[in-house]
Amino acid sequence: MATKNTIFNIVKSLSMNEKRYFKIYCKQHVVNGQNKYVLLFDLIDNQSIFDDELIKKELNKLNYSINNFSSDINYLSKILLKCLNDFHSEKTSDLKIKQNLITIEILFYKGLYEECLQLISKTKRIKLANENKNLLSDLLNWEKKCVGYSRGLLGAIEVNNKLDVYFDDLKEKKELTDLYYKSYYYKNIIGKISQVELVSEFNNAVIIPFEKQKFSLTTLQSNIFYNLIYANFYKIKNDKENELVFLKKVTTIYEENEEYKFENPLDFISIYIRIIDICKKKESEVFYSDLVRLKAFTSITSLQSKVAEERIFLHTNQLELEHLLYINKTKEAFVILEVLKRALLDKRYTLEPYYIISTYYLFTAAYVLTNNFSLALKYVNKILNEHSFNQNPKEFIQAEFLNIIIHYELKNYTLVQKFIANLQKKYRPNFKFSYFEIEILKAITKISKNKHIVNEKAVFTKLKNDIYKKYDASQLVYNNYFKIYFKLIFKFF
Repeated sequence: MATKNTIFNIVKSLSMNEKRYFKIYCKQHVVNGQNKYVLLFDLIDNQSIFDDELIKKELNKLNYSINNFSSDINYLSKILLKCLNDFHSEKTSDLKIKQNLITIEILFYKGLYEECLQLISKTKRIKLANENKNLLSDLLNWEKKCVGYSRGLLGAIEVNNKLDVYFDDLKEKKELTDLYYKSYYYKNIIGKISQVELVSEFNNAVIIPFEKQKFSLTTLQSNIFYNLIYANFYKIKNDKENELVFLKKVTTIYEENEEYKFENPLDFISIYIRIIDICKKKESEVFYSDLVRLKAFTSITSLQSKVAEERIFLHTNQLELEHLLYINKTKEAFVILEVLKRALLDKRYTLEPYYIISTYYLFTAAYVLTNNFSLALKYVNKILNEHSFNQNPKEFIQAEFLNIIIHYELKNYTLVQKFIANLQKKYRPNFKFSYFEIEILKAITKISKNKHIVNEKAVFTKLKNDIYKKYDASQLVYNNYFKIYFKLIFKFF
């Protein structure tokens, strides 16, 4: 079944040009005026959900045997992947190099060593070839073999010595990537430990080792990682202006290297989304200026165009929805919410669970902020019942908290106590709640257990004063997650 689902997913991912190319590619396999594999392809393409029994019925109607149906599916998968390899063989620098490596290997086994060396020399001049040290080391290994066979041992030794440089480059790339990943880990646990502790850990685990290593930064990717490490550092320090400075340095690298941007559109989009995410807390003129610029982004390789289009559509609408909620333009916010809702219902895009959770979470937040608790409950249940923690840990846990808030507002106090107990049991051993979250849970627990005794206003007054001692007011105002809790607290003031 895995193979059948795989071929279904591949077929559904194809662009019109890829489908057209596949059918031309298959003409050489025509039998009795009809190509069985093109027919099989069309039957799969016409389905919205894969149904192999329905396909078999259609094949029977056209007098095709279904005795080897699984083999036919496997063969279709093979020729489809070969066709895609051929269609995209020149699309990116890495694909060009890999294609040339295949040709070099074939020429080598034919004993055409000089022809191999000419192609190796040509391959080294491909734009962005220097970005992939792994492929360059493969290229150098073939150069060593060809030189050894055609020009003797001394030449091979000379080429072999060059490998040391590539090993050093690969070692540096690995070390820099490790620090880059660590910087993202710390960025993603903001709020789970105190800011002072977080900055100290980031400094010791990332900044000090990074500055001690004195990386050469010879590639575009290494320069991008350098700037993103510092962008993440300023993110955890809540220094938005400096975070923005380093993010814009990254976008400048992309803008000055169109080929790299063309081959890495999703990375560019993700950085630009971070920039807009910061600007969503600024004036609408600034925010919409960046939003329009991202929507107009067209430098997308055809290999990733569909995914890039999905990301741009989803994130620009999510960010606009958040911006409108921040500035309390509820009516306009719900226009955007409906756009997103229709896209999900129409299955216009095939979104990954991570993005579905983030979209449903935004719906939940919007409905809570407008006191529509029944619809808020609908979407928070979609997150908690149809998805899992590992698919989007941060927003899944926040959805658990919102579920408690919704039931509290609906005065379902027994459920509130049950959900709080489950939350603490599930996540406390491995996941640190923020001070904000812990104090909210304490207050709600106290009230829900003693609703006829405890003075709700007094509890929330104390909570408000305690939180203001720990958090900067602007951080609370410009975070929809916090705004929901403050809406709960401030309803008495």
